[in-house]
Amino acid sequence: MLGMLKRIEDTFAGLAFAEAGEREEAMRMAGVTESAASVADVYAAVAFAEVGCFDEARELMGITPKRLAPPPQACGFLESVGLTGVRVAYGLAEA
Repeated sequence: MLGMLKRIEDTFAGLAFAEAGEREEAMRMAGVTESAASVADVYAAVAFAEVGCFDEARELMGITPKRLAPPPQACGFLESVGLTGVRVAYGLAEA
């Protein structure tokens, strides 16, 4: 929770500097970097994402997908049952 409050404080501090015309300082304070994507690319990516074409949206934004590795404790189990390299997701549900 404290991390989120710090992020909000930094964003509003950066906003004050942005309103004063100090763009670089505002971006540094808010902890953001400039995007290489144009506004048109952002809108196009949003349109693709809204219809479920996530790969095309990521490509327009220049984002490479990251594959998550299973946690180390799961790797030993998966290898022992012959499921090496298989992605497994765990979850709990109340009945």
